[in-house]
Order: sequence, then C-alpha cells, then structure tokens
Amino acid sequence: MQDNKPYTPQRLKDYALWYYFRYYPSNNKLLQKLNEKWETEDAQQVFQEIKNLTQEDEIIKAKIDNYIFRNKNYRYIRQKMREKLFPVDKTEAYLEKYINSGESILDEIFLRKKIENYTAKGKSRYYIFQTLGETKLDREKLEVLLEEYFPDGEYENIRREYEKIQHKYDRQKIIQKLLSKWFKYEEIKKVLEI
Repeated sequence: MQDNKPYTPQRLKDYALWYYFRYYPSNNKLLQKLNEKWETEDAQQVFQEIKNLTQEDEIIKAKIDNYIFRNKNYRYIRQKMREKLFPVDKTEAYLEKYINSGESILDEIFLRKKIENYTAKGKSRYYIFQTLGETKLDREKLEVLLEEYFPDGEYENIRREYEKIQHKYDRQKIIQKLLSKWFKYEEIKKVLEI
C-alpha cells in the first residue's frame, strides 16, 4: 500500500538518507533522485544538508574494486560508472592505479570461461579478442589462450555455425550471418567450398 502523505523537507531528507545507505549512489544520482521526489530548490537544500555524509571518493574506489574482483574489464567498469553518474575524472583517476600496475585485471580462469562461452555462442576468434582484449597485457594473455582454443584457425567453429544454419538460409544469407559473427570472409569461403 502506497503512502500518500505529501513530502516534507524532513521526509525528503529521510528518503535521501535511506536511498544513500541502500544504494551508495554518486552525488549526481542522489540529487537526481531527490529532484524526482520534490521541487528542485528543496531537493538542493536537502542534498546540501546531507552532503557531508556522502563519501563519493570512497564509494568510487569500492565499486571499482568490486567490479575488478568480479573480473569486469575497463570498458564495462567505465560504462557502469557513467550509468551511475559518477564523475568521469574521479573514475579515471582511480582506474589509473590498475592501468599503471603493469598487470592484467582479468585472470586466466575468467578468460578461459569467457572464451568457452563465446565459442559456444558461435563467436569468432576476432570477436573474442576485440571484446576481451582491452590492454596490452590482456591481449598478450588472450593470444596465448586463443592459440590453445583455435590451433587450426576457425575452421571448426565456422563449420559448426554453418551446419546450424545451412538448411534455413540461402548461400548469400549464410555468408551474411557468418560475417555478422565476425568470421573472416576468406575462412568462410573455405568452409562453404567443401
């Protein structure tokens, strides 16, 4: 049952504190939520009253560390932090710590699982490399693993995908479908000429 009481500044402040301690949002996101609930100047006033409680820098560090712990790559982390309205400069400043460390943030077990998952979905080696290989260290690690998973190129992977769709489409549409999975045209031709 929804409460129909009008928002008062105190009630808005209670909501702000609840929202902050529930989600640990960026200051911009918190202010956005307050503006959705109440008139702009009251939302600004409540935000200023509780701003001293917010610790945006610490939240940025904790969220980024959590993403890295969960094996998320830089592209994913940047996207999520932007969606949550965290300042780009603060996000980038904290990410520099990892970028300058000289180590990949993705571990080998994670990369193996992702490669297997993408291969099962019929994605090409090139797609996997472009999707997962953000940094030089990630790309080096990926090259070794991809050689292991695709020792003879992508012939078998393309053949599997071809067999799935060969009865559904004509030759031209099959080529388009395989190209959309980022397979190289020269390798597709080898499979189709069998």
